[in-house]
Amino acid sequence: MSLILLLVGFANILLAFLVLYARKRHLNARLFFIFALVSGYWVLTNYFTGIFPNLILLKNGYAAAVLLSTAAAIWLFYFASNKLNHKITWPLVFIGLIFAYFAQFSNLIVVNAKDITFGGGDATFGVLFPIYGIYILAALFSGLFRLVLEFNRSTGLRRKQIFYVLSGLIIYSTVSTSVSIILPIFKINNLIPLDSVASIFFVSFTAYSITRYRLMDIRLIIFRSISFASLILIITSFFVTVSIFIGSYLEQIIGIRSEIVVGFIVALLVTFIYQPTRKFVEKATNRFLYKERYDPDALLRKISEVTSSILNLSQLLTEISKNLIDAMHCEIIGVALLNKNNNLEVTYIEGIELEKAQALVSYPKVVDILRQELQRTKGILVIDEMKTGYENGEYKPIDVPLLLALYENNIALILPLFAKEKLTGVIAVGNKKSGEPYNQQDLRVLEIIAGQSAVAIENAQLYEEQKQFNVTLQKKVEEATHDLRFANNQLREMDRTKSEFISIASHQLRTPLTVIKGYISMIQEGSFGPVPGQITDQLTKVYTANERLIGLVENLLDISRIESGRQDFNWEKVDPADLASTVVEELRKNVEDKGLKIVLHKPKTKLPAVLADRNKLHEVMMNFIDNAEKYTEKGQIDVYISAEKTDKDIINFSVKDTGRGVDKETLPHLFQKFTRGKGSFKVHTEGTGLGLYVARMIIEAHHGVLGVESGEPNKGSHFFFQIPLDGPKSKNYQPQEPVSHYLGK
Repeated sequence: MSLILLLVGFANILLAFLVLYARKRHLNARLFFIFALVSGYWVLTNYFTGIFPNLILLKNGYAAAVLLSTAAAIWLFYFASNKLNHKITWPLVFIGLIFAYFAQFSNLIVVNAKDITFGGGDATFGVLFPIYGIYILAALFSGLFRLVLEFNRSTGLRRKQIFYVLSGLIIYSTVSTSVSIILPIFKINNLIPLDSVASIFFVSFTAYSITRYRLMDIRLIIFRSISFASLILIITSFFVTVSIFIGSYLEQIIGIRSEIVVGFIVALLVTFIYQPTRKFVEKATNRFLYKERYDPDALLRKISEVTSSILNLSQLLTEISKNLIDAMHCEIIGVALLNKNNNLEVTYIEGIELEKAQALVSYPKVVDILRQELQRTKGILVIDEMKTGYENGEYKPIDVPLLLALYENNIALILPLFAKEKLTGVIAVGNKKSGEPYNQQDLRVLEIIAGQSAVAIENAQLYEEQKQFNVTLQKKVEEATHDLRFANNQLREMDRTKSEFISIASHQLRTPLTVIKGYISMIQEGSFGPVPGQITDQLTKVYTANERLIGLVENLLDISRIESGRQDFNWEKVDPADLASTVVEELRKNVEDKGLKIVLHKPKTKLPAVLADRNKLHEVMMNFIDNAEKYTEKGQIDVYISAEKTDKDIINFSVKDTGRGVDKETLPHLFQKFTRGKGSFKVHTEGTGLGLYVARMIIEAHHGVLGVESGEPNKGSHFFFQIPLDGPKSKNYQPQEPVSHYLGK
């Protein structure tokens, strides 16, 4: 028992220092270090209590136990929520220290004991012992309960990490509290030594989570330790063996044994073999450790420069791949992009044969499989983890043969490329040359790079489309007559220049805005170290302003795409009443926070489904209600959704408010670009005048009509739209200008 306690104690302490060394700049690692260190101290205290039985050491064990439960609870609360709640932390620290003081320096917890053994004995407890026990149980199980809640909400790798940590801690805390607190109340003391031994479950399960699921990313330190220990072991073994051999040989030859001569000879031999041995050990451990590391900030700066300055797609992909290979030391880089037929095409490869790459992208329904996997994973696909989870029965892939094919072709990661939340392609990254797994830092950096690359690739594709469009346009113009060619060329050139400027300028803005958003998020999350609260508030304002600018850019892109006919619509059957309810509920809090009332009026009978793009229709409804809230100071907003049967079935949606209304002069121009009501800048300074214009184009794409009615100042306004149930499939559609009625005198 004594040897087991000693080993378990040092295992706790070793794990504490490994984690601190690897992640010393992270609060999670520092709190874990305190927890594991106190756990090791508690185990070693119990060990020395058994070796040197006395009441002082026994009391020290009880003091360490209450500090351990306190440290465990604080770490568990932080690990579950990734933030430190001072309303919980400081009371726990204060109460824990009070109980530790009473346990060590008074008779309120432990009065006396006999037959003292490893961490326990036949003890006489003080009046505070029941409260002491209740506090330990409450602290431990409240922390465990918080971690269980986080486990139920989490997915993927995070869920696996929590599962193994949670399993070890539950066993550890249950056994420990049972044998050291609950059973002694009933005078059952012979099982007390098991409380310390139970910490081996925590060490084992946490170590498994570290090595299998990258918890706290300390595998690199473990591998370095293995390499260093191997080198020391080889040199020491050689030194001992050669010393014995040379000493015995000299004694036989000259009859004496000279330690100085032996040491000198062995030192010379060690000098000669050290470098070859070190190279051998480094080569042998190179599958775990590759010596050269990269600077994440420098890599992101290089990628930002590349993605913001290159519009040629081939050159862009070459530069991105070169930087990734130099930084990650990976064997394979491949880029596959979706074409107009929604199929993947190999656009760039390095380190893999074209036939193998073509076979992977041509796999049946590969795009649908990737979308489903990405919907579950919500990030980068880590192939070896997915395969390991499948083999352990913890994960069920959408398509097992495809997963195995990726693994067999040495593909380690699949980075999705999303442009405006739409999958446009993937980047496949191979295994590192060293065999070292990709850690959390690698994945965070690659996720940012994927976002930047997606925007840059879309820019490059748009640039290529524009170039191709110019060539086609030129051929068509040359076929016309000289006069018509001149006139049409002037008109088309002006329109093309306008659209190209808006589109390319907007795309160029998205790249730095995405970078700004990514860096602000990383700073707020503490990726570069703790951030003072005052700076955090300012960062939140910067983040909000950046989001507004992104919204403006997205509006410009929407206009550019719709006007040029490149906007994709996802047509499906939509329940209009359900969609209206969703929009109202999303905006209800903003409306009510302003002191207004919002009411949704739905018909008693169920409305028929309409063929529409759900997201686009959602955007129009959101715009109408949001405008009503912005320009209404008091009163209420009424939202109506209904069906009407005329020469064709239509859906009506309207929003009436009691706000400032729209003046007569502005009313006919309200749905044009960059048009806002007179005096609206005094009420809402951040509007762009694009929202209603985008709404107009969306409704027109649905073969519908929209309009506005308003009267005298401060009498409110009425915005509405009508779309046919068949949407874009409705026959005999004639485009119609927005309706505008002035209801004043």
